[in-house]
Amino acid sequence: MLLRKRNLFAAFFLSLGGCSLYSEKVSCPKTAILAEFSKTVSFHNRLPIRTDLDSLIPKCTRDNVYVYVNFRVRMTSIRPLSNYHEPLTIKPSYFVAVVDDIGNILSRSDHELEISFEKMQTTKVSFFKVEEIIPVHKKAALYIGFNLDESQVAWLKKEREKGFSKSRAPK
Repeated sequence: MLLRKRNLFAAFFLSLGGCSLYSEKVSCPKTAILAEFSKTVSFHNRLPIRTDLDSLIPKCTRDNVYVYVNFRVRMTSIRPLSNYHEPLTIKPSYFVAVVDDIGNILSRSDHELEISFEKMQTTKVSFFKVEEIIPVHKKAALYIGFNLDESQVAWLKKEREKGFSKSRAPK
């Protein structure tokens, strides 16, 4: 009986023929969250709801023509306690850009993510996946960030300056 199981096991592996049990690890191009575009703010009843791009994890596969970059992104949204009594949905807009090694934008796609806060919820962590395709012969990097309008940039700059002045205050 033991010999039969061994023969069956060996026959299974021989039947795989040219199939490999292990796939070669494909190195991913550089992927990064752009620091200046890593935060956004939405306003509801004049109160800010802040969303941060927290992290991204790329995984890549390839064929003879393309590298397929799939990455998982994490966003964290926070709304103030004074505005958490009712459900709320916001839709931050973000972009993914593929840039070659000399700075030319090869492609840019805009996306919108729907984030729904439940009643009495102040923090919402969201995950989403994005896929980009790059020709094998191109040396490129992928960047992600929020699409920001002038009012968002101004508000975020003011908040950054407040935080900087607090951290530099004399003790």
